[in-house]
Amino acid sequence: MKKVVVSLPERNYSVFIGSSNLDLIVKEIEKQKLYKNIFVIIDSNVYKLYFNKINDILSRKQYKTEYYILPAGEKYKAYTELNKIYSALIEKNFGRDTLLLAVGGGVTGDLAGFAASTFLRGVQLVHVPTTILAAVDSSVGGKTGINFSTRKNMIGTFYQPRFVVIDTDFFSTLPAAEKTSGVGEVVKYAFMSDRNFFEYIKKNLQFAYSDDKEIIEKIVFVSVSIKAEVVSNDEKESGLRRILNFGHTFAHAIESDLKFKVKHGEAVIAGIAAALFLSNILGILDEQKLKEFLDFLAQIKLSGKIDAFKNQNVIHLMKSDKKIFGGMIKFVLLADIGNLIIDADADNNQIITALNKTKSFLLKNER
Repeated sequence: MKKVVVSLPERNYSVFIGSSNLDLIVKEIEKQKLYKNIFVIIDSNVYKLYFNKINDILSRKQYKTEYYILPAGEKYKAYTELNKIYSALIEKNFGRDTLLLAVGGGVTGDLAGFAASTFLRGVQLVHVPTTILAAVDSSVGGKTGINFSTRKNMIGTFYQPRFVVIDTDFFSTLPAAEKTSGVGEVVKYAFMSDRNFFEYIKKNLQFAYSDDKEIIEKIVFVSVSIKAEVVSNDEKESGLRRILNFGHTFAHAIESDLKFKVKHGEAVIAGIAAALFLSNILGILDEQKLKEFLDFLAQIKLSGKIDAFKNQNVIHLMKSDKKIFGGMIKFVLLADIGNLIIDADADNNQIITALNKTKSFLLKNER
């Protein structure tokens, strides 16, 4: 088992990464003397596959435990579902001495985190991510949120968990599309890190579809370590943390325009491609590196829906994104592996050119 510590001014917390390590949930609750009134928000797909396993672990102690089954899908990351969670917490007599346990992917973690941060002005939170994407990204760092009026994560808070348990055994039952989505987020870290990790990911790009737990654990560990270091230096995204948005300004707008009918990680791959093209158009990324990086992305086969976005819609959505400053879209662009430029500007023509090039790239590489 591996451990990553997220170091923050208010409180540090640990991210545990390994196989068959769910016993750590109870061990850490006891060790940290956390509340024993546990409200579990669990993805409906995860509930079908793993309820008995999770319930067996929690029932070993005399905890008050209630389960809220969250329907799977991005459309449920919304106020209507959040309101149902509040109602369930109140109906089951949960108070400020509540520990909210989020078991599921990114939707579950973001929604549960937002609920934990706002119910009675904040209750304890623990993440148990069950997808690769949630493990390497949304479960770490404290971002919570819900979608609003087709816009991604428009309402949210920063709220850190008490700890995170990543059990890589969950990944074996993920659908292929969900595994590909996880690869998309890992690829972001490959560009953010260094040449060694980039080459390791290139060599093991099929890790999500593999049974090699050692490779999976290493990739998750390095990805989480990168994010933890960034978050530890900039918890609330005042500067450095913006590098984690590489590819995401485009990706969130593409997701929204396609009504969330594509997986987040697939949209991230499309967004990274667009960011690479824009980096090249602005003279930040040279042609040789552009070709190398696009060839790398081309190894990931995406769904046929991903290129159906409309350029003007994407631009309109980006202009209402959280990362707008002074009325300008601010991009995170790439000069080389590990060399990212934050708050880059581009005009409409340059953005449209990048989007058109992205569509052509996607059309060639769809499965």
